[in-house]
Amino acid sequence: MTQTRTLFYVCSMNTVSIRSPACARLAALTQDAPEAAARFRRWRGRSGRAYLVSVYPIDACPDYIDAVLLAVDSASRTCVWVGEAATGLAPLLGALARAGADELHVHLLAGDAAARAAAIRDLDARH
Repeated sequence: MTQTRTLFYVCSMNTVSIRSPACARLAALTQDAPEAAARFRRWRGRSGRAYLVSVYPIDACPDYIDAVLLAVDSASRTCVWVGEAATGLAPLLGALARAGADELHVHLLAGDAAARAAAIRDLDARH
């Protein structure tokens, strides 16, 4: 079920929407490596493509740049924001936490700016 609501932020965020695309644990890891299963998830984009992400508490995420970021409310598995932190995470964290995010899901496999932009479009409900 997809739930959409428009929010406005300052910092380097634009209008965002909240949605609940398929977010799942990696079943193959659950039996053999339960600790790893808790750290990794798979998100499905509108295209059906799967995106492997690393999961971090919002206050303990490394300061990634050049990564696709999903800010998530872990209780509802709702994506609060999807985007890229071109200048680092610090300016975004407060706004993301106020929007209800308590986890950051980080996709590091998009190799360049075009791949990151495509992944963000695929994962974002506004497009």
